[in-house]
Amino acid sequence: MVASWMIIIGIVGLVYKFVVEPRIGGRREKLVEKTSTQRYDHEIKIAHDSFPGYAILRSDAVKNLLDRQAIKLTFVDDKADYVRRTRDLKSGKVQMAVFTIDAYLKAGNVIGDYPGSIVLVIDESKGADAIVAHKRGVPNIPNLSNPKARIILTPDSPSETLARIMINTMSLPSLPANWSSDANGSEDVYKKLKSADPDKPTAYVLWEPYVTKALAIDGVHLLLDSSKLKGYIVDVLVVQREFLDSQRELVTHVVQAYLRANYDYTNQTDGLLSLIEADAKQYGDTLSRNEANQLVKGIEWRNTVENYAHFGVISGAEAKDSEKLETMIGKIMQVLVKTKSLPADPLAGNYGKLFFEGILRSLHHDKFHPGVLNAGGTNGLEGILVDTAVIEEKVREDVSLNPLTDDNWNTLAPVAAMKIEPIQFGRGNARILPGSKRALADIASNLKSFPQYYLRVVGHTRKEGDPAANKVLATQRAEAAAKALREHGIKSHRIRAIASTRSSTKMQGGAAQSVTFELLGKPY
Repeated sequence: MVASWMIIIGIVGLVYKFVVEPRIGGRREKLVEKTSTQRYDHEIKIAHDSFPGYAILRSDAVKNLLDRQAIKLTFVDDKADYVRRTRDLKSGKVQMAVFTIDAYLKAGNVIGDYPGSIVLVIDESKGADAIVAHKRGVPNIPNLSNPKARIILTPDSPSETLARIMINTMSLPSLPANWSSDANGSEDVYKKLKSADPDKPTAYVLWEPYVTKALAIDGVHLLLDSSKLKGYIVDVLVVQREFLDSQRELVTHVVQAYLRANYDYTNQTDGLLSLIEADAKQYGDTLSRNEANQLVKGIEWRNTVENYAHFGVISGAEAKDSEKLETMIGKIMQVLVKTKSLPADPLAGNYGKLFFEGILRSLHHDKFHPGVLNAGGTNGLEGILVDTAVIEEKVREDVSLNPLTDDNWNTLAPVAAMKIEPIQFGRGNARILPGSKRALADIASNLKSFPQYYLRVVGHTRKEGDPAANKVLATQRAEAAAKALREHGIKSHRIRAIASTRSSTKMQGGAAQSVTFELLGKPY
């Protein structure tokens, strides 16, 4: 009898749980829906982290613009766990996500899929990421060519990629294979720097505001920062492919709102500075005015026209020297593969798979301007845009290096020798052999990505033979290599060809009769 009653009670409980309760709950939900106001028709979840470069996307300006379209953005902070971010994008837990290009390349390789398309370039680091060291332990970059050298960084972060760019570009033959030591974020790197032995050959990779904090330590100096690079540490907005396909209009609204907000903050006096300070209070650590200033200087937010250029919507003189997104992805992939961060290129060179230019192409076709409402109507955006004094956007040009006098060349600080296989010449002459032409093209490509450095091409000779004849040949070979670089688009005043004043006793074989390439810069 007891067993029978227990069965009956169990059945009643199941009926209540699966039949009665859902009906009551359903009626309750309908009642709530009928007696409340639904502000939003759509909610879009965006995976992010506290990096200040995303401040415009998180801003009140974007929120207010999208409010009028009944769209709500919900930000999901995954603490820069890029693999999780990519998996959440794939599963649909989030519909959008922000990444640096390198982080997306690495995370997609881990999960075996790239579930989203890049629809917008947000910003590029222009000093916000840096490699620093105690000057006693590492006076300059070549001092990292040491079996005991270490580079302390946060794994799978843009700071790791900055270190890999340096290692891929600059000659550090004695840097050990296990060169990296892990830290847990920029603050942790900063703490390790503060407590370190200043005589050890150790470098530290941080991002703002800890770059500014690090350089305030007595004896710490800058080895390399992202202001010297072009097209490497770039943040992008990625949209889940299924969402982009089915909800393209919603994605367009988000892109438009972002570009309008970017325009507005950029053209207000101290607009970005105030935004960065407010964003840091909400999403990161409170910043001093100096730290906020350094962040604004160290991040270059991309405007509408620059996005058109990156996505290939405009070209030629209008795009100036902007790199296309496909080029950026390709050279970042090359760094990751050559430095063994990735075993191989998972995209096999098909980088167009990672981005979609259709939204920006449509905006360009419709003559979209972020400071002007559409001629066909206001779309509910009255009173929240900039005033009627419209400022035309344009592609910003890199700061050009000036031609130098002989005395000026002598004041430049050596940075490092570029990493390259020895350039091969014809026996006893300055004719560059075909096998070395690809190497020179690679050097030219790297120089375009390091637009703030000059280059000294140095011809070398063996100790044997007539010194005067050797010097003439070394000069001719250096000039031949410099000419080849100019033919690849490197401006003449950035390059100087000379013969080494010393015989190359430490070089072996063909290297002793080749040329080397030395990066030079104005002292930080």
